[in-house]
Formats: sequence, C-alpha cells, structure tokens
Amino acid sequence: MAGFNYLPEGNQKGWYQKDYATTKFEQGLKLLADGEVAQYPMLSFALSTIATNWPDKVNDIGYFGQPGSDASKNCSTIWMPAGTYIPKTSQHVAEAKDFLAFIASTAGVDAISAKVPPQGPYLIQGTTLPDSVLPAVKDIAAYIDSGNSVPALEFLSPIKGPNLEQICVATGTGQMTPAEAAANYDKDVEKQAQQLGLPGW
Repeated sequence: MAGFNYLPEGNQKGWYQKDYATTKFEQGLKLLADGEVAQYPMLSFALSTIATNWPDKVNDIGYFGQPGSDASKNCSTIWMPAGTYIPKTSQHVAEAKDFLAFIASTAGVDAISAKVPPQGPYLIQGTTLPDSVLPAVKDIAAYIDSGNSVPALEFLSPIKGPNLEQICVATGTGQMTPAEAAANYDKDVEKQAQQLGLPGW
C-alpha cells in the first residue's frame, strides 16, 4: 500500500512533461539524453539504447535508486542475471555444462565484456567491471558494493501479479486511487497463485 501511495505524487505535482502519457520508450530516452528531462525510472538495459543512438551523451547519464521514506536507508532494487539452462533432451550435456561453467567464470565474463559493454555489475565472485564502464553502471555497482541493494520482487516471491505494471501506470496517471490499485493487485496476485497451483489460494 505504501508503494501505491507514492505513485500519484509526480502527476499531482506536475513533475511529468506534458506528453508523458504518449511518449514512447526511445522518445523518452532521447529526452533524457538531451537533458530535457531529469529522470526516467527504468532498468539499466536502457543504457545500450542510449549508447547506440546518442553515444556522445551516454556518459552524462547517471543512476540512483528510487527514494524511499528514509534517505539513510535508501537502496537500489536489482534485477538478477539471466539464467542459462540445458534441455534434458540434449545430446551434449557434458559440453553444455562446460560452456555454462565458462560463462559463469571470470574468463567468461571478460570474454563477454570485450564484446558487449556491461549494463550492470556482475554477480560472479572475482569479476570486476572494466575501467571504461558507463558512469550509470558504476553508480549501480556502488549500491551493491555498499550493501544497499535488494533483489527485485520477482526474485523474492513466488508470486508477482502479471498486471502490476499496468496497475502502477494507472495509479501514477490518476486513473486509479492507491486503494483501488492495492485491491486490484490483491486480485491479480490471487489469480496468479491459482494459475500456478500454489497451495492455500
């Protein structure tokens, strides 16, 4: 409920640009890159789009976690790395295990970094970010290094309502009250739990 209560504030105080409701992803990133807006709440994967489309401006972009009710406890929500899997039907399980072990090693990380600039810190012990990493990635790493980070909800709970994004947008744009958002999310979570066949729902 506390989270839903935060969402209407930006709209009520006129923090958003006039066309925010129709601004598309790349248009929003261009506004950020050009300095026409000050903040875009977004995952760090947006950095690669900025680096591709506006390479001369990507180093001007920083990162900070969403403020909470207590600045001394402010931290950053972190999306966990992608998972890699081997099908049970594979004819090359041993080779696949060797490959997965490589990509989860410092040598594998170095190989990936040489071709794909990191969009966030690595969570593999012993790895380090290249000196050339984007400033926003350094900002994210500082949260993790200082112990001021938590995994996103998806990694802490077996249930996350699939309509949370739409509920948040509706609340933040004044189409739904925080109380209505919470009630809708309760229903969303219940449906999700039932679809997953979780006991007690």
